[in-house]
Amino acid sequence: MYENLEKLISEGNFKEALYEFQDEYFHIDEQSGKDAARLCVLEGTIWEALNDGAAELNALSRGLLYDYTNYEIYYMMGLYYKTINVNWAYLCMEMALNYCSVPEDRAVVESSFDEVKKLPGVRVRNTSVMILSYNDPELCRLSIEALEKYVALDSAEIVVVDNASTQKETIDYLRKKKSSSKLKFSLIESSENLGFPKGCNLGAKNCDLENDIFFLNNDAVITPLSLFFMRMGLYDNRNVGAVSALSNSASLQEISSDEIKDFIENSLEAHSALYTHEQKELLKRVQEAFLTDNKRPWHKNCLPEDAITTFELFATSKSTFMQNPYIRTFRLTGFAVLISREAVNSVAADGIVFDELYSPGYFEDDDLGIRLSIAGFEQYICKNSFVYHNGGDGFSGHNDAMEKGRNKFKGKWEFDVWEYSLPWVSACDEVIRLCNEKKGILKVLDLSCGMGANASYIKNKVSNVYICGICPNVFAAGIAQNIVDETYFGNPNTIRIPDGNHSFDIVIAERAIACKPQIYRYLKADGEYIGDDRFSL
Repeated sequence: MYENLEKLISEGNFKEALYEFQDEYFHIDEQSGKDAARLCVLEGTIWEALNDGAAELNALSRGLLYDYTNYEIYYMMGLYYKTINVNWAYLCMEMALNYCSVPEDRAVVESSFDEVKKLPGVRVRNTSVMILSYNDPELCRLSIEALEKYVALDSAEIVVVDNASTQKETIDYLRKKKSSSKLKFSLIESSENLGFPKGCNLGAKNCDLENDIFFLNNDAVITPLSLFFMRMGLYDNRNVGAVSALSNSASLQEISSDEIKDFIENSLEAHSALYTHEQKELLKRVQEAFLTDNKRPWHKNCLPEDAITTFELFATSKSTFMQNPYIRTFRLTGFAVLISREAVNSVAADGIVFDELYSPGYFEDDDLGIRLSIAGFEQYICKNSFVYHNGGDGFSGHNDAMEKGRNKFKGKWEFDVWEYSLPWVSACDEVIRLCNEKKGILKVLDLSCGMGANASYIKNKVSNVYICGICPNVFAAGIAQNIVDETYFGNPNTIRIPDGNHSFDIVIAERAIACKPQIYRYLKADGEYIGDDRFSL
């Protein structure tokens, strides 16, 4: 297949090759995933030769959606990133080597990988996957099997702390894994249930001291490119301290069930050629879960393996290189969070990554987010990384653990994180509409900035925006500065900022905190005021 196209490329006849490619691309959705990905690689080769980097990136990104095991895509991306971000180049070459089984090509990849390793600025570390285990033997097995299947073998270790599981199947499985896992595997058996913070800290202390740490719940299952794209996020720049993924079930990182439902419908109709008979039958079974009117999440209405496989199919239809792939935030949900070794050493030099004040659990992840922000680390939700999370029923015997954790957080930090976590959605949506409507970069003054939730929401949707945030105090400004372009603190009704009068295209403000003269002081003559008199809080 594609012999004529390959011949034209090998002869250096790239313009004719482009015409040939266009004829082939018309039928791409009729091809198998591997053949479609191969066509995208050939397209990328053409654009590379024609010196069009944007088109090459686009072609390779599409190819990854067809076949995430295509080593040529990772290899070409490694070369692409070599002078852009050497750490991204390293991670791409690592994946190319992981999936390459052609001896002569493998030698080429190894040689290129060795060259990247010698470049100045390379600082990629291996990963310690730290799993806190408690019962759920089937989900625990699926979680570990996914790691063995999708993680580059020489790049990671697994460290499991069993939190005194009462189900014999769980501990028997973990003991067997000590000698049979494809990855380096360590098991620490606790004689008592330590709770989440203490158990994770015990695991962290047993991780390789040179590695980054990926804290993964035992009811969380990675998809093929979860960890790869989280590591790409972690090594975006030196200021990133922690990253996480989108999920079917994770506070403030959740994909709506409607999006999963739409994916299933489209897969069974418009894109059915891309799936096997078995996959389509599975999707039909899961589709019925959405018809069950019992107010349970969709994944709780089907078998765990069906839910996980469906989410994996969804993830592989979305996981690729993209523009604006990160959501900046000041806290990450602890079900799946990757933390750099530099961040661990900075905020947990004593080995206490999660404050044990919060035992048995809840709000220890919010607490970690605040500590990372204070230390100057950025935190990302990676929009091209997806981790399935089954979600538990809380801590047995501790039905009030969440409220107690919330009160402990308020006692320690003297504010309620729930009051700062959510954006003013209707106001933010209006900013996004205006950004999409108008050309150029819009300047936004957010007098209701809080700790940056509005800016996080807006910048996730649009990139052509500059946001200046007015925070209530210096502490909030210190947190928000990792999300917002510029921050100041003080009374929003009286503050004077260096930007000058009438310098903002948009002002966001609640009338309770800012009077109209102050709002219009900073608003351009043709600017837009977005307030709670028009947009509900």
